[in-house]
Amino acid sequence: EHLLQELLLPGSKGCGCLPPPLARGAASIVAARHAPATLLGCGLPDVTSGGGSGSRKKPQSVAPLWPSASPSSQKRDDGEALERWGFKDTRFVADWVDGKPAVQITSRRYPGLGAQPLFQLWSFFQTQLGVPMSVRDMLPERPPPELPPLPDGLEEALAAALPPGRARTDPESRLRAGTGHGLADIWKLRTRQLPRLPDAVVRPENEDEVQALLAAAAKFGFAVIPVGGRTNVTSATAVPPKEVDPRPFVMLDMRGMAKIVWVNAEDGVAMIEAGITGMALKEGLSKFGVNMGMEPDSMEFSTLGGWIATRASGMKRARYGNIEDMVLEVRVVTPTGMLWQRHGDSSSASGAATAIGRASTNLGLPGLVLGSEGCLGVVTSAVVRITSLPEVVEYQSVVFPDWACGASWMREVARLPAALRPASCRLMDQNQLRLSRALREGGGNHGSSLSAALQSAYLRFKGVRLDEAAAATLVFEGSRAEVRIQKEELSKLVSRAGG
Repeated sequence: EHLLQELLLPGSKGCGCLPPPLARGAASIVAARHAPATLLGCGLPDVTSGGGSGSRKKPQSVAPLWPSASPSSQKRDDGEALERWGFKDTRFVADWVDGKPAVQITSRRYPGLGAQPLFQLWSFFQTQLGVPMSVRDMLPERPPPELPPLPDGLEEALAAALPPGRARTDPESRLRAGTGHGLADIWKLRTRQLPRLPDAVVRPENEDEVQALLAAAAKFGFAVIPVGGRTNVTSATAVPPKEVDPRPFVMLDMRGMAKIVWVNAEDGVAMIEAGITGMALKEGLSKFGVNMGMEPDSMEFSTLGGWIATRASGMKRARYGNIEDMVLEVRVVTPTGMLWQRHGDSSSASGAATAIGRASTNLGLPGLVLGSEGCLGVVTSAVVRITSLPEVVEYQSVVFPDWACGASWMREVARLPAALRPASCRLMDQNQLRLSRALREGGGNHGSSLSAALQSAYLRFKGVRLDEAAAATLVFEGSRAEVRIQKEELSKLVSRAGG
């Protein structure tokens, strides 16, 4: 192992930096020529002390060709990646392992991922992309590009309206605020084919600062676009070209307002600031023994305000509904002042920490701002429905011979009464199924590999081929009685659909 590390070092004696497979092969050949006693140090030059032409420095540590660090030894970075989806500490990298190309996930953020090299994932990528791949073709990490300077007077206008530190003009903040998570956004960031970007990003910490920014925008003539977790895939926060709108553009980053204001578990309502992310909201509410049930795929980054502004839906809508079913009241900042209804005045001394389910009179403010994408004002907080944490949460999956059988079964599930449907039910085609299995390769123990082999054998016996199969993933939530009844009803449908 020490010889292998020497051969992998750049500038090794006459060797340069060898590819890992060649280095390992050479080290094995040399080691095989020595008796065990020699390998223990009897016939090799002294590597522990100086002096003598044959002496070498002993390495401080031996780094294995494929690190297998424990989760606790990994430095976690919750910053958002710029040129890809996800967090800065989590990405796919490629390397040779035992003479074969494999993919590794660089963090242990997600249970079951990152502990083992993923050979099947490399094969999956190569098959799906249909292009030659090499472990040496890695995109380097690059610093953010230089951006155009700020328009005259903008920095001074922001400084006059806001406390110090609220406005950011560095390239990374402007790049991230001006792009989303669409494929077109990622491509533009990686190729540096950049559109017009915002001139500044402001992160307020209270409603007064939001009001001050909008007042400054009206006074000095710059435009404001509210943004949340930047997970949009529709270019909804793109800055228009100067030929269309020559004004300076400032992004209003609402993530500085991310508190749970109050929780009324008895009435089943809570008041939440709009900048809180889905994951933080779920964890925060769980401390009160309640949840909201809104769990979109983007919940690690997307925010409550973003859900309201885009009329979002979540994976568990069958049990909890969509965002329009959860929002009871909102507070909205406009250039001319605050908007709220009924119990929305949280600043009032007489304001009650509750809300009414519906009203028969007047227009509802939530109905105006749901799906408005920030055009009518900036949502700063909302009163939402909450429920007690479920007694039982269970996960299951169903495999079907093909997509048609799976789709037919999904239609039957949709026809069930709401009380009999699972909280989440999603159908995957054969490509998604292959990807899921490739990500779970190894699982860190031999038992999981044996289980996968037995699963494959059983499915073949049942006439299911994985290259044609479809699978549904299910989440059951509720009381034990609810979950038991739902599983019984779905099992009947599974049998009829051939799953």
